[in-house]
Amino acid sequence: MGYDADLLAAGEGETGVAGHSWTAYCGETWLPMLVRWQAGDAQLLLTFVETHDRGDISDLRLTILGDQAALPLLRCLTIALAPFHLAKPNHTSGKMEIDGRARTLTLPEVAFPRFATKASVWATEEGLIGSERMSEMADIARSCNLGSGRIDAEAPITADTLQVMLHAGQQWATTCRQGQPLPRELVEYIQRQSVGDVRRMTTSDLGAHFGPPQGLLRPNSLLFGVEQQSPAVIAQRLHLAGILHEVEQLPIRENHRLFSRPFGTYRLALGHTSIGLEFRQPDDEVLAGTEHRAYGRGGATGYDLLSLGIMAVEFGMKHLSEALTESERRNPPKQGWPLPPMSDLRLGPGAPRVRLMAAEKPTYGIHLGLPVRVDKSVLVWRSDDTLALAIDFHHSSAGTHLARLRRCPIPVKKA
Repeated sequence: MGYDADLLAAGEGETGVAGHSWTAYCGETWLPMLVRWQAGDAQLLLTFVETHDRGDISDLRLTILGDQAALPLLRCLTIALAPFHLAKPNHTSGKMEIDGRARTLTLPEVAFPRFATKASVWATEEGLIGSERMSEMADIARSCNLGSGRIDAEAPITADTLQVMLHAGQQWATTCRQGQPLPRELVEYIQRQSVGDVRRMTTSDLGAHFGPPQGLLRPNSLLFGVEQQSPAVIAQRLHLAGILHEVEQLPIRENHRLFSRPFGTYRLALGHTSIGLEFRQPDDEVLAGTEHRAYGRGGATGYDLLSLGIMAVEFGMKHLSEALTESERRNPPKQGWPLPPMSDLRLGPGAPRVRLMAAEKPTYGIHLGLPVRVDKSVLVWRSDDTLALAIDFHHSSAGTHLARLRRCPIPVKKA
């Protein structure tokens, strides 16, 4: 890159090359760290986190995202970072050319399970891979779970053979034999798919640092400890699990319309939505009392607070994006914004109330691998509730982050 090592070590963002600079974001402990790297027209984002995927052993994980202009630089980084793989990083190798100079790329024997796409490339008994195949590996080695193997003279497969599994549901590997190039469309597909994988990875990694303390043995199951929970709380956790599944696993299709989905998620599933741990796994005290209730002599069932809250977020997102100006979003009224489409709900059982508020104490969450400001809340309650249910969230053109579910005082008795 031609960077000045002394300028880099000074930590002021200078590189000694015009148009190339970097900015680091971290706390006193240095980790986690985000680095924005401007390399001419290319823009890259580097994330450094400490992980414990191997139990008590600490590892440093580096993830890199780059735009289209950064692809040549990412190829160079693939070569530079190859020795840092933990499982036989130089099991196989091959020559390739970058910017007119010969380079050697080494590949590991065992791939890390980080991405949706898996790939295996086969080398000679001496561990050598041809230059044409290795040039393709420079494009995908850091975008998929890539491992390599060596073959002997009696193997039923030839050297330079590449096998790719694009997703878990693929029954047979896509095979490119010696002399058959990997189609450029598949290279671009693997790279695009890896962006979502890296964002989910960094969202999880950073969320573990910025979110609430989890402890070493905190379970990931939504129903952990059900034997200690009331039936009403268990039912609401199942309801919440359905909401999360609909948002994260069921994309919007052409025949879906507003309210056509069982849990009422439309805008949340239409755009990029991330989920914070305090939303995914709220305490029992938050869910207690949110269930459906019967009202009146006929026992009419009113809304439960989870359904009401998700509906409020959906309309709140629409209100923020379409009904408010930039100035109005920045200067919210103290009493919050009413949501007119939901005003008629108060005529129904339980007389539900809704408010879209600016957060009193904004916090931060992790969305698409980056910290975002959680500065909006929707509050929902019914006529016989003593506390409102609040959903704290971030919403912008980059998507929505549902940070937490919590209980809070009812802002007004009548709205």
